[in-house]
Amino acid sequence: MLLKYKHTIMAVDDEASILKAIQRLLRKENYQVLTASSAMEGIELLKKEKKPVSLIISDQRMPVMNGSQFLKKSKEIFPDAIRFLLTGYSDLNAIIAAVNEGGVHRYLTKPWNDEDLMLQVRQSLQQYELVLENRSLLLLTKKQNQELNQFNKHLETKVQERSQEIVEKNKQLTHMNKELEASLFKTVRAFAALIEMQVPELAGHGRRVSQMVRQIAQFSDLPENEVTHIEIAALLHDIGKLGLPLKLIEGKDNNGTPAEKSLLQKHPEDGQNIVRFIKNLDHVGLLIRSHHERFDGQGYPDGLREETIPLGSRIIAVADAYDKIVNLKINAKALTDDYLKNHKVTRDHLADGELLQQAALYHLKQFGFTRYDPDVVKMFLEYIKQKGMPARSEKEITIDELEPGMVLIQSLYSLKGRFLLPHNTVLTEEYIQKLNIMHQNDPIAEVIYVLEKQR
Repeated sequence: MLLKYKHTIMAVDDEASILKAIQRLLRKENYQVLTASSAMEGIELLKKEKKPVSLIISDQRMPVMNGSQFLKKSKEIFPDAIRFLLTGYSDLNAIIAAVNEGGVHRYLTKPWNDEDLMLQVRQSLQQYELVLENRSLLLLTKKQNQELNQFNKHLETKVQERSQEIVEKNKQLTHMNKELEASLFKTVRAFAALIEMQVPELAGHGRRVSQMVRQIAQFSDLPENEVTHIEIAALLHDIGKLGLPLKLIEGKDNNGTPAEKSLLQKHPEDGQNIVRFIKNLDHVGLLIRSHHERFDGQGYPDGLREETIPLGSRIIAVADAYDKIVNLKINAKALTDDYLKNHKVTRDHLADGELLQQAALYHLKQFGFTRYDPDVVKMFLEYIKQKGMPARSEKEITIDELEPGMVLIQSLYSLKGRFLLPHNTVLTEEYIQKLNIMHQNDPIAEVIYVLEKQR
């Protein structure tokens, strides 16, 4: 194993020739070497040294203070340093004292073998690096566990606070949202608006997945109440990500730490806990909890497999994967490269959008029986064959381009954070006039996201 860091090594011996020999050997491998001709001089050098000393080599037989005593004192200054004792005698008592008092890791007899000495130095420095890295990882793990515990401890409070904010804002817009207060499904959309408000990186993802699963579920002739439950679960399937670090929310970094992956893998459970605040949605919470289970049993959080995973969760998993590839473009390059390689075509054969769609479908086919339910994948492919690819008609416009009939796909706020209109509002002439008046005093965001004008 190669050493990762530049190390400082101290050598202490009252014989100048010994010091020069050790110094010559160590400098061949580019170590920084400190030398002292007595134990007291070595102690003073250690006290003045600002950089960590990785290894200390000391002779046993020295006047005033012997090697065992010196190494004991050096341990107080640099407790992590590896300590070697050099002895020219078969002095068992000195070796035992050095091990017990000075914390000596190894002892060497004079004269030494150069190759053996350098081998032991390298091995000891590798051990030193492993100890430091392990300590660093333990500190990082402890810190992340504390953050995770803190997040879990306050999750319920945060959800209640966010829910209360939504309720208060809805009270200010009662004349615009009477249907929202009266309808269970529109109440659910308020939770979806909370996701968009807190996590703009996922804006539209839940809505698109919700639209897809409803169409697939209807195509499968499921009862309407079950279709509605699956649609709601799809709309809110990522609500458990609220409060996570941005890089975990975006899902584009596959090299997260174990603690980060553990934190991310809790979001289905946290999502289930959140929707418990909505009356009569226990079944929806179960679908959210299970949408990252895998058909082969390797998913999370419960390791369910095959038909033990709720059907709605299996449908959401397929639609979620499709939208992440096509619209969020997660792992898009790797997946499109894989598709092109296996189909022996080049990029100029397909437009970018069509290539992503074909790569997504190929991904679903590849992982039927492992990640995804093969019957759901087959059902999705049959739906695509009969109905065509899920359409995406989102548009970015300014306030001057608003027209009656357009539908907001994100909740609308002013630049100062004032809540104006909820997600999924169908714009009317009256709404547009009021928005323009508000815009004069409290400007609205430069870009507004809408669906194309309804015909």
